[in-house]
Formats: sequence, C-alpha cells, structure tokens
Amino acid sequence: MRGYIFCSGPIRDYEAFRKFSFDEGKVICADGGFLHARRMGIRPDMILGDCDSCEEVYPQDVPTQIFPAHKDFTDTNLAIDYAISIGCDEVILLGGIGGRIDHEFSHFCLLQYGLSKGIRIFLVDEKNEIWMENKPFELHKCAHNRKYVSFFPYGGDVQDFSVKGLLYTAEHMTLRCDRVQASSNAFGEEETAQISFSSGTVLVVLSDD
Repeated sequence: MRGYIFCSGPIRDYEAFRKFSFDEGKVICADGGFLHARRMGIRPDMILGDCDSCEEVYPQDVPTQIFPAHKDFTDTNLAIDYAISIGCDEVILLGGIGGRIDHEFSHFCLLQYGLSKGIRIFLVDEKNEIWMENKPFELHKCAHNRKYVSFFPYGGDVQDFSVKGLLYTAEHMTLRCDRVQASSNAFGEEETAQISFSSGTVLVVLSDD
C-alpha cells in the first residue's frame, strides 16, 4: 500500500500532483501539510503534528494525533512511522523540498530511514523525484519521464558502481563522497537502465529543467 505524506514545505503547482491516485492509498498530513491537502480537495486519513507550522486548527472531521512541540522526532518522521504502522510499503513525500534547508536535509535522512525499515520513500516536487537504493535496481524510461538522471553516494562511498542502458555508462567505479561523478545522465534509446553496486547507498535524483 502506498502512503502519501503532505509536509509543510512549499508546493507551487498542485496540478503536477494530480497524477497520483490519492484515493487508492492513505493520505497522511504532517502538521501544516494538511493545508496542501485541503487546497487539493483531499480529505486526509490522519493528521499528525505539534501545531507549530500551521496557524489554523486541525479540522475536527479528520483523525488527529497531537504531539508536544519539544519532542525527539520531526512531524514528518512521526508521519512515516504511522504510515509503516498501518502497512504502507511505499511513501511519497509531497511538500518536502524547498523552504527551510534543515527541513529539506532532514527529509534526505528519512529516505535512508525508510530503507532501514524496509520501505522506499520518495521525495517528489514539480521537477524532481528523489529516493535511495541500497541494492542493485532498474530504472524504466516510461515510469520516470524526467530529463536528467543523477546518482550520488550517501553516507559513504559506493563500491563497484556500474550503469548500463543510459547515455553514459560506467563499470565497477567507486562513487566517492568528495566527488561528483555520476550527475546529469539521461535515457537514450534504451527503455530500461540497470544500476548495480556491491556496497553503499545510492541517492537517485531524477530532474527536469
């Protein structure tokens, strides 16, 4: 089951998210993220937070979990834990890119947190899709219709990194944290790309101009 989590960060184009089937998953709002859901005409299944990023009172017709402002976990982290607890095996974070840089970087950390819990978390906005992989994977051109494909090591070097099926290929290279070595690749004629590596975590970024 897919979970959709609305965060409190900026969303500039709601129409870009109409492609998602919100009624086929669970919609969870992290604090002020419920304002985004409301602007899209979506009724959340749950709102979690400490009420510090929203000046409005949470709607009374939606289940809520209220937490103290002084706590150990962010509202988004709490929303992810809730999604996992109700059986979500994939999570889309909306409104998680842009705004405060500390919030944005915390969401990158949560991508890896998802891997540790056995789920994949995607950060999505109008121009980007971002997630992490810790084992070999494939990319399908038809499923990821973005102009650029970039790979970065996260939390340490990535060993034996190989790419096939994109314009620029690589074999058994080391992706190092102090270098930019696999940025701005793209699909060519091939419909599927294979990415393999023996150890490490790869941050995948698909982007448009």
